[in-house]
Amino acid sequence: MSNEDTKHIEEIRAHPNQIIDCKVLESKGIDSIRSTIYFMGVELTGGSESTKPYNECFFGTLDPKDSHIGLDTLKPIYHLISETDYDTKDSKESFTQTLQIFLNNSTLTILNYSLLDSSLNIKLECKSIESKEILEKEQTQREQQKQDSKMSDSLLIAYNNTESKKVAQ
Repeated sequence: MSNEDTKHIEEIRAHPNQIIDCKVLESKGIDSIRSTIYFMGVELTGGSESTKPYNECFFGTLDPKDSHIGLDTLKPIYHLISETDYDTKDSKESFTQTLQIFLNNSTLTILNYSLLDSSLNIKLECKSIESKEILEKEQTQREQQKQDSKMSDSLLIAYNNTESKKVAQ
């Protein structure tokens, strides 16, 4: 039985000014990829990125009549924020994403949002160079984590083989 089979799919009801962390949901056995989320009674499904200049990483329902951001302001607007931290101890960069959702003058914040996985079934259609770079960074980090995991597994196997040879002697 895989780890995905043991996770619960939930309908999450979010309130104004709430902060939801996808990593915390996962630690509680909630599937943060296949679960759905509602904010102020509206299911959050994502949208397309604004095509207006200087509004990169803003997503929602496109509205060509809106001259400011090019999105329908009566529906949820999503703002993707990426952050890169550098751990001097391990000499590694970590990359996280926060998704802020604006609806009716209220805000919901989702920490550790995954653009690759479309966390909480919120699918964002990237069009700008900036958002595509965020997607690329997340993909690179995921590949690095897989390589690190394989490397640590290989080291553990090598260590166990060395220890079992010592015991056999």
